[in-house]
Amino acid sequence: MPNDPAPKQQISPAEKQVVERVLNMKGGYVLDFSDKTFDEFIAHEVGIDATAPRFTEDGVSKAKRLRRILPSLAAGQQAKLLRAFMEYRDSPVRDSSRVGILDDEWRLAYDKIIRDLERQVADADNTYAASSWTGIRTMREQVAIVRGLAPVALGEIDALADLIESKRFNDSITADAIQCLRELHRQLGELIDTVDRGNLTRAAVEAIEANREKLMHLIKEGAKLTMVAPAMTFGIMHLLALLAGVTIDSTMVSAIYGSIVGADALKAISKKSSLAGK
Repeated sequence: MPNDPAPKQQISPAEKQVVERVLNMKGGYVLDFSDKTFDEFIAHEVGIDATAPRFTEDGVSKAKRLRRILPSLAAGQQAKLLRAFMEYRDSPVRDSSRVGILDDEWRLAYDKIIRDLERQVADADNTYAASSWTGIRTMREQVAIVRGLAPVALGEIDALADLIESKRFNDSITADAIQCLRELHRQLGELIDTVDRGNLTRAAVEAIEANREKLMHLIKEGAKLTMVAPAMTFGIMHLLALLAGVTIDSTMVSAIYGSIVGADALKAISKKSSLAGK
């Protein structure tokens, strides 16, 4: 995706070797996942599309994609994904014949990587400067909201932008709306990173709200998001509003749904989205 933030690189080169050994990444594999189950696992644990072009620049094998996915995540998300992989590795439902028994020294080294990442997040929580935040919510409330909602919004925006782009609309307003979604994706990635680094500011949240308002204006002007995915679009607007602490009002609802009255648009909603519905 264009304009994505640079990889975070919280894991050192030596630690990457531990991760690769524990997750059996030799030969392009990741444990005993198939392509389908790997993609589903990544989507479930960190809410991103493992098949996105930015993760396949080095190749489409599971290992090559994971090498791109991990450094794209903030520290807390990296820890969550690595812990989920270990839980899967230890699960009795997995076919143990396809992945060898894990030695204690490798398990301890892998666990230390997770603890160090989680410590980065905990340390960040204790270093926020009160002067950097002037919102109605407390800093800790906002941090919790960003951690809970931003990863979900990130995945939804990515799916919506790809879906609308695939329809190949040729009007400039829809093109501007796609670009706005891409910018929101970049901003949300940076917002998650600022939380994990302990330097969240009100300005960072306000920048996302400004783009949400821009996207709302483009929808009112005729951008075709609501023709293709009205429920997903409204869900994203709702998430972004919650992140910024603004109220979902009747203007937003009428702008989104007013443009699809009488249209059978719900059938076109992407099945990739958790907000799309049936």
